[in-house]
Amino acid sequence: MEDSTQGVYGIGAVTKRTGLAAPTIRIWEKRYGAVKPGRTETNRRLYSGEDVARLGLLRSLTERGHSIRNIANLELSQLQKQLAEDEEAGTLVSAKPGSPSRQGRLLVAGKEASTVLSGDEALDSRIVGRFDTITQLIQQEAPPTADLLFIEAETLHPETVASIREVVNRTRAAKTILLYRFSSSKTATALARAIPGLKLLSAPLESRQIRREILVQLGSLFPASDPPPTVSEDIPERIYTTDQLLKFARVSTSVDCECPQHLAGLLQGLTAFEKYSSECEDRNPQDAALHAFLHRTTANVRRTMEDALKYLATVEGIELD
Repeated sequence: MEDSTQGVYGIGAVTKRTGLAAPTIRIWEKRYGAVKPGRTETNRRLYSGEDVARLGLLRSLTERGHSIRNIANLELSQLQKQLAEDEEAGTLVSAKPGSPSRQGRLLVAGKEASTVLSGDEALDSRIVGRFDTITQLIQQEAPPTADLLFIEAETLHPETVASIREVVNRTRAAKTILLYRFSSSKTATALARAIPGLKLLSAPLESRQIRREILVQLGSLFPASDPPPTVSEDIPERIYTTDQLLKFARVSTSVDCECPQHLAGLLQGLTAFEKYSSECEDRNPQDAALHAFLHRTTANVRRTMEDALKYLATVEGIELD
């Protein structure tokens, strides 16, 4: 039978088994004495099965709000007991109604985004951490766990890839938004390939654009539980061309009624939005389902308004040809 106290796991194997980043493990070891790995002749750390179990429990407990300082030196049995008590009491953050994890936990590394989101009713309650720079976030011994990570960077270099990947792994973010100003296409491509769920945005962006992108990404992770209203899957053909709508907008009626102009204006707006939402189906896969629904809905509303304009033209005797 394998001795659970014998060092057999390298740091890479431990990170895979516990979900903890290597820097976090080393800090917990050096600063708090959470584990005491053995060493090879070349001074390489070797962790035991018990070490792996301890680190896994410590991670679970810190995610439930326990300070690593207070629990790092507890016995393995004490950690197991504490976790069982927490689970029985329902202290897992995601189980609390209205908690940030229900809506999506947002972690921000960047002054501009932090300022933009400050006081935002829709997003402020979801923020689990704010840092001025990504360097400050990297230096955190146990950064908050997040669903979405928003990072600002002036420039992207090859070494940035490793830094951002480390932050994503340590925070366990499912999606990452990276807002940058300058980068080579090679570095941007490397980032996109190395980090799943990464969305690259080129600065500058207006505040509303930053806010919208965050909401879109959170929405893709936590879609609304209520299904959208039922709308016909068919996209009806247009009855009137753009030129015909322009003619309606200029026509005069026998009773000095401006309804043809108003209906034509509404149809022009609906037609433009219909085109926009259909294009978003292809450009933004994260919320393609939403835009497909908007496309179908707008097309059906447009057909209803076209029928209304057609009836009006018949009553008023309006002929476009």
